[in-house]
Amino acid sequence: MPDRKTYSDLLAEIEQLKQQAEEVRRHEVQEVIARIKAAIAFYGLTAEDLGLAPREARADKAAPTPPPPAPAKKKKRKSRYTERPLAGPKS
Repeated sequence: MPDRKTYSDLLAEIEQLKQQAEEVRRHEVQEVIARIKAAIAFYGLTAEDLGLAPREARADKAAPTPPPPAPAKKKKRKSRYTERPLAGPKS
């Protein structure tokens, strides 16, 4: 039976792999940034083209939010007595 790794050995290996993964990620991010910068320069893109304009500039172009709906009006309840003529002799 091959030698089994202990729990602490596995934890140490996990930590080492995390560090390696972070180094690889940093390297890949730098490559991606370089490719993006090259594409921006090639096509002459601006921050506005990419939707990265400052917030106040973007706010002007954003569609205005519609006003909230008006509250429902309460129906006035009519008294059944107000629509009848008064009983008795007319004065």
